[in-house]
Amino acid sequence: MDPLISPEQFTALMAGTGLEEWRLNVASAAIRSYCGWHVAPVLEETVTLDGNGGTVLMLPTLQLVSLDEVRVHGEVVGDVEWSHMGALRGRWPNRWRSIQVRMHHGFDAPADLLGVVLEAAARAVNSELGGQAETIGPFSFSASEGSTALFDHELRVLDRYRLERQA
Repeated sequence: MDPLISPEQFTALMAGTGLEEWRLNVASAAIRSYCGWHVAPVLEETVTLDGNGGTVLMLPTLQLVSLDEVRVHGEVVGDVEWSHMGALRGRWPNRWRSIQVRMHHGFDAPADLLGVVLEAAARAVNSELGGQAETIGPFSFSASEGSTALFDHELRVLDRYRLERQA
């Protein structure tokens, strides 16, 4: 099985070329994974959703900027009521993968979110890869938790942007 990263990429990263960009991307990916969606910036995206048979359908977003098109079983549906939080009101089939939604969504660079991204990436850039925990006299130094470690105060900020997990 092929490795997740090529030997050439590994060599370039360990030599320092591109390491900051790599860690910024890793921190961004960790934040997006935690939140359950891309969060920022505003972008156009088409998603395919399972119908729930109800009248309210939640999109995978917390910041719906525009609802561009809704299709049910491939047919365009007009006059769908929507909220900026990503709720759609209509009659939805009880069928998996039956709804396609084209939308613009995401936040436009909120300062608190950018702060978390910058802190996590800067912490990763300034940490040693594979560091060892060490105690010298009364002082303890922890090993690096890696570039995806997010602190509790950062998670509290990210909770404002996190989608509820659905079963």
